[in-house]
Amino acid sequence: MKYFLFAVLAISTLLSFANAANRSPLLISKPKIVGGEVANEEAWPWMSALVFTYSDVNSDLDVAGTQYQSDPFSYSPPGQVSATMVDCGIGDNLCNLAENKICLIARGEIDFSVKAMNCQTAGGIGAIIYNNTSGVISGTLGEDFSGNIPVIAINQDDGAALLNELDSIATINLTVKQDLAQSASCGASFIGEKWVLTAAHCVEDANSQFLKVNIGEFDLSDGASDAKAIKQIYIHPEYDEGSDFNNDIALIELVESIDNPSLKLLDDNTSRQLALAHSPATVIGWGNVNAYGPNDEQPDNSQPNQLRQVELSLLSNEECKNKLAQAYGDLNNTSYSPNQVGITDSMICAEFFGDVQKGSCQGDSGGPLLVNTNQGWQQVGIVSYGVGCANAAFPDVYARVGHFTDWINNITQGIAIESSHDFAITSQNKAQTTRLTVTNNSDLAANLRFSLFSDNFDTTSFSLNTNDCTLLAAKQSCQIQINFDARIVGKQKVRIVITSNDADIPTSLSYISAEAVAENSDINTQLSNSSSELRWFSGGDQPWRLDNTEAAIMSGVIGDDQQSAVLLTFSGAGTLSFDWSVSSEENTDTPDEPFGALYLIIDDQQINVISGEIAYTKVTIDDITEGQHQVTWLYKKDDGTRDSEDKASLKNVIFTPLVISTPIEQVTAPTEKISNKSSSGSSYFILFLLSLLPLIRRRI
Repeated sequence: MKYFLFAVLAISTLLSFANAANRSPLLISKPKIVGGEVANEEAWPWMSALVFTYSDVNSDLDVAGTQYQSDPFSYSPPGQVSATMVDCGIGDNLCNLAENKICLIARGEIDFSVKAMNCQTAGGIGAIIYNNTSGVISGTLGEDFSGNIPVIAINQDDGAALLNELDSIATINLTVKQDLAQSASCGASFIGEKWVLTAAHCVEDANSQFLKVNIGEFDLSDGASDAKAIKQIYIHPEYDEGSDFNNDIALIELVESIDNPSLKLLDDNTSRQLALAHSPATVIGWGNVNAYGPNDEQPDNSQPNQLRQVELSLLSNEECKNKLAQAYGDLNNTSYSPNQVGITDSMICAEFFGDVQKGSCQGDSGGPLLVNTNQGWQQVGIVSYGVGCANAAFPDVYARVGHFTDWINNITQGIAIESSHDFAITSQNKAQTTRLTVTNNSDLAANLRFSLFSDNFDTTSFSLNTNDCTLLAAKQSCQIQINFDARIVGKQKVRIVITSNDADIPTSLSYISAEAVAENSDINTQLSNSSSELRWFSGGDQPWRLDNTEAAIMSGVIGDDQQSAVLLTFSGAGTLSFDWSVSSEENTDTPDEPFGALYLIIDDQQINVISGEIAYTKVTIDDITEGQHQVTWLYKKDDGTRDSEDKASLKNVIFTPLVISTPIEQVTAPTEKISNKSSSGSSYFILFLLSLLPLIRRRI
């Protein structure tokens, strides 16, 4: 059984949004409104949507008078072109006979942007790329695409049909609509001034430069121009990225304060009393409207444009634990204790009553669960997760807002600091540094002191420079510097605690994580003939190991939610080549969020990812510049089941230094490099890097 969160998270482009499913032995689904009704447009003025706004594009393809379903590639130039077509294979080379024609290209192990440029360079005036599996390609050419020809996607069957129509006139027409469009990823609630409340899993991988908030939203089909920019996102520092979704709450700070009705938050004690009384509660959102069970295939997207609402009944945590233990036991034909189902004090549950299936589902994540009190509507919960959608046996689970009153107040009325930072996994003895923003949201100037603490780790590998933040005026921000000296091998985690001289100014804290891995002479011997110029390091939850059957190395045997890393360090400019392979559980529904994958990271920048069943493939990176470099191959898996060998492999790793032909003129390496827009069905790049981040762990 799979867990699915109740949301849809945009991670690839402004036009491509993917459902994010969190794999686990049990299936959790992101909430949607099931069995509800269209909300009153004026009833919920503080209801908000987390949206991505973009210029919508119309895509049309006509071949010999027949219309074909097509989709634009994001970042494709608009335009209209007509010509006969030419078969360009998978587009891995300049396409012969493409002059003044439209290139017909198959999807394959070549980046979409490379395919398009090979068509244009050969004289092509447009490109049609057809899928190599069922379904329609949801692809991007990347923000840095420099071509000027229109590029569209079609499905596999239509591509096969067009191969028999090469002599026919094809017309591609890509036009940009004048009005902005928006795509909602999650719900949220406006709680006053410049603050919005949502679920942590909605924003853990979000890029605040692109994500916006539409406050008082009702109909997603219009109003995109009203969306507000985000200044900062604060995820609860103890948010659990694993399978239990503990502390699933986040605050969004807008760039400017908003004059809009705000939603009141219910206190913890009252929420528990109402739960014991099975008080009615209302959940609202733009989530899917089709119910399904824990072992059913998730239905096609059915998210409405207009806001919907549904009435549920609150449960006490003890009742919720008992119900879930019984349901999990019946489903898996085993016995579960109520304490095994993952319900904590930071959560509250609700279920539907009567015969009509009701509940929240994909697309509703982050939205409010409400109760009507003698003080009007108040928020008791935040849509977090559920098993299936509107399933009678499995109550939906929400973050309990009252449990976080102090944290919310510390951020919105006190000294706020970015909630966390994860240093990239690094070789031993390498130094790293980062800066975190601290903001005084109180009305008073504050004298601040910053300290490092850890319950389980030595803090001496970390140090702080806080000179710019010792005195912080009201409503002002500053930055502190955190240094990590990777002297100690292994994982380390510390927290930054802020102390104010004024007891009336509350403060928040931040968690800092880092990991150093040890040098590995065996790998150096295996892959680099004991070279003193190349140094190998390996670690993570399990280090990589030798594969003597083919002079290779392979990832360590890791468990759920673990990783195995191998690092190569060297200096100088030149070309790096290697062969890599992987056998992992591929997420075919949302390939941009793999269940298991091998990541390539160069100098802290993620370059490529492969997932699924990928045989040894050669990779060449020929634009490595002067300086010190660290290359990381990181095999990660989620907390789901295994249906593969669950390993990654690496061999034939060669670094060729740049050759200088004369003292005057250098021969520069070609500029072509691995792109981050893969066209493979199982090789791809996660365009919005984790700020945070995880698939990426949370897949919404």
